[in-house]
Amino acid sequence: MKVWLYYRLSRDEDEELNSLNNQRKIIYNFAVSNGHEVVGESFDDNVSGMHFNREGIDKIYEVVEAGKIEAIIVKDLSRLGRHRTQTALFIDYLREHDVRVLSATENIDTFNENDDLIIGFKGLVNDFYARDGSRRVRTGYRQKQKEGIVTIPPFGYFKDKNTKKVVVVEEAAETVRLIFSAYVGGSGMKAIARTLNEQRRKTPALMQAELLNKRLPNTQDGILKKYLWDATMVARILRDESYIGTLICHKSERNKINKTFRFTDPEEQFRHENYLPIIVTREIWEQAQALLAGRKEKNARAGTNRGILRYGGLLRCKDCGRTFIGKRIKLKSGERVAYVCDTYHRYGKEHCSSHMVDEETLDRLIGAEILRTKKMYEENWSRMEWLIERWTPKASTASAKIGKLQEHILLLEEEVEVILMERIRDKANAERYDRMIAKREEQIAEAKKQIEDLQNISEMLRSRQAKLKRDISLIDDILREGKMSEAHLRMLVEKILVHEEDGRLDLEIRLKAPFRDHLDVFENGAQTDCFPTADFDYDRLGAAIYGDYYAG
Repeated sequence: MKVWLYYRLSRDEDEELNSLNNQRKIIYNFAVSNGHEVVGESFDDNVSGMHFNREGIDKIYEVVEAGKIEAIIVKDLSRLGRHRTQTALFIDYLREHDVRVLSATENIDTFNENDDLIIGFKGLVNDFYARDGSRRVRTGYRQKQKEGIVTIPPFGYFKDKNTKKVVVVEEAAETVRLIFSAYVGGSGMKAIARTLNEQRRKTPALMQAELLNKRLPNTQDGILKKYLWDATMVARILRDESYIGTLICHKSERNKINKTFRFTDPEEQFRHENYLPIIVTREIWEQAQALLAGRKEKNARAGTNRGILRYGGLLRCKDCGRTFIGKRIKLKSGERVAYVCDTYHRYGKEHCSSHMVDEETLDRLIGAEILRTKKMYEENWSRMEWLIERWTPKASTASAKIGKLQEHILLLEEEVEVILMERIRDKANAERYDRMIAKREEQIAEAKKQIEDLQNISEMLRSRQAKLKRDISLIDDILREGKMSEAHLRMLVEKILVHEEDGRLDLEIRLKAPFRDHLDVFENGAQTDCFPTADFDYDRLGAAIYGDYYAG
């Protein structure tokens, strides 16, 4: 009988017991001892048996369709496949083509009707084994992710096999820094990719292959064709928090059995702060994120090869709601950049006015805004210092306050139970009892919030102070640079609303977190109003320090 040898090894199996060489010896000896003629063989290494999308199986399909074989010999049926349904369908396909499957160690012949029950039972067992193994592997891998164990580090890093530590690969790190610097400096992703290719800088795939001593193409041209930078690769690096030291695990999930893929929600991910060596500063990373978000806005870019207009996508017409477009106006003295309403630009003055505002005016107003923001932050810093000074000696008494609050909650809960019983007895006055219950539930919620404040107050103070320090430092950096870069603009400004009436322009500058502490309104370049929108509740903090939460 003309037979085909097939053997397979998956990643999670005992390599010594089921090695490809061992499997081949077993099935080859079985074929020879039974007088069969071996006409060919195929195998799959490191491939799951839960799907049939395999090179070794593809070869079997070819020889079956060509009518070259009468039987396939495997060590056991699990080598053919572990997915019960898919394996059964494949066996049926072989039967339709008069090809049997012979299991060397199980003495099973798929043409023997007496073996059908055994084949079905084996299918169930193999299916369960694969799914259970997959679950165990997944659980083990998930535990590693929780612990922050790095298996394959991102581009710019390498895991030392001896120390198990993740170290920086300086050649790759230099490329990462170049990407961030170029992007923050105003270059687009395609332009950056083109520059990297011109400089023949190694891509993540090429660097990984070299670090792992994998075989590469023989010619330099071959390497270049296979390992080229593109905009997607640049974008992936720009969005990666690894470069500021944060390891994020479980970003996605792939089911090899069902062939599904999904990106996980942030709450499902495992974040490990300050885990990796830092390659780029947090400031430049945040600038890049601001640019990435800002350049998604319509009209965020100027024409091809003309550079990016700094305020593109930030200006919005308060009258019609459209964004502004940037225009370069040539002057004898140089070039003036101005922005006009997109509705006016597209459809004319019948639909909206121009709302024209030039970049110099915007720079001046934003500069003044930054100075006011810095002053406000410095005032907040002084206030925070005052609160810390008064909290420190009181911190030791916080636990006593928490205890009294918890007692107060218990009393309130007991009152709720009593009122509920009265409500059942006195149904005619149910509404009055409902109001009494609602009032006490509000008191319980407030007391629980006060407990939370007291428990977290030290961390709250430290966190707020660190945030203020970081924000003040950023503002100082911006002021030292003079003219504000596009990156800094994207970090600071959420949007600028422009209203025009009788030739007069009113501008509302709305800052984004972490600077969204106020809103300033300008009329023709002069500030006319300021609305505080503090993102930190100093009153609640003060109440947490001094408040009598458990009083009557």
